[in-house]
Amino acid sequence: MGSETAKARKSVTAFRRCGRRLVPLLFLFLATAAQADARNEAYLRLQSALDLYLQIAAQGGWPTVPEGPTLEPGNQGPRVTALAQRLAATGDLDNSGRVSSVYNDKLEVAVRRFQARHGLETDALVGRKTLQALNVPVEQRIAQLRLNLERSRQVFDEGLSSFLLVNVPAFEATLVRDGETIIRTNVIVGETKAETPVFEAEIKSVVINPTWSVPYSIASKELLPKIQRDPGFLSRGGYDVFDRDGNRVDPADIEWASLRSSAFPYTLVQRPGEKNELGRIKFVFPNEYGVFMHDTPGKHLFACDSRAFSHGCIRMDNPVGFAEHVLEPEGWTRDDILARLTTNETVTVPLSEPIPVIVAYLTALVDETGTVYFYRDIYGRDEE
Repeated sequence: MGSETAKARKSVTAFRRCGRRLVPLLFLFLATAAQADARNEAYLRLQSALDLYLQIAAQGGWPTVPEGPTLEPGNQGPRVTALAQRLAATGDLDNSGRVSSVYNDKLEVAVRRFQARHGLETDALVGRKTLQALNVPVEQRIAQLRLNLERSRQVFDEGLSSFLLVNVPAFEATLVRDGETIIRTNVIVGETKAETPVFEAEIKSVVINPTWSVPYSIASKELLPKIQRDPGFLSRGGYDVFDRDGNRVDPADIEWASLRSSAFPYTLVQRPGEKNELGRIKFVFPNEYGVFMHDTPGKHLFACDSRAFSHGCIRMDNPVGFAEHVLEPEGWTRDDILARLTTNETVTVPLSEPIPVIVAYLTALVDETGTVYFYRDIYGRDEE
């Protein structure tokens, strides 16, 4: 993002992992950070983390955990010893005393902490993904911290105390009001062939029970083959069909088999309801990419630790909770929202004061407790 996107963030609490309150790494951070503004706090914490990792590198880095079967609590042997030494190097494991060769309770806590810091499933099983993260060289983490120092310099700046932050690699959205974190939620972002872009905008309105005007590319390339295979697809999904003049057309009067995706002459609109692809709530922040943030009927996908599944829009795990706080200044309560949801009637609520939105791509950051997080570079932008 360029200079147009530079705005202050007065609360680094926006960057805690969703629902996780981890014991911080035993790192020493600059004492002056507490008196600095949000931009300086975020930047200085990353700088302090970089200093720590440079110190780790100067001391020889951390040991590699050898390949082998998944390590789990109760295992023992030299691979467990190497695991303990590796976790002690970054403070996930208290390195006081003798390193044990047994995967005990203390080591399990350390593994879960490491997994949480790296956006992995916190199952305490050291399988392929966790082993890969453990064995990333310290030099690579240093480069990652340096890159995100530059990103944070551009993202965090002076001005705003209320905003919505979406950190794409973290699969997380956080609402901050008057410098305090109000709510956060897990999100789904764009798949690698439909990346969620980095941009800034403002939430202008909230739509309860939205309709979905299916983008032409999705209607012609993805839904048309389904309609041709299954004539009941449209009725089951609650879709209406419109011609190019905006007139509703009876699907039974269309020769679907003769249509081609390269010349699809209709518009599909999905009615409100549980099957609607936008779910029951949509947050509208106009932008050049046509990206929205919305509910989704595919809640099962939030169980995945990597959640790049959408066509570029941002799907939310807790839209009702977000709507409750976003609409609070407009006089809406949670009960009001839930009552409206039962009607299937589309209601658009404009915001008297739009809320700034920052969609960022930060693969490393440090929260106010001093915990350092690294996220997978899902789009390969670190390499670029």
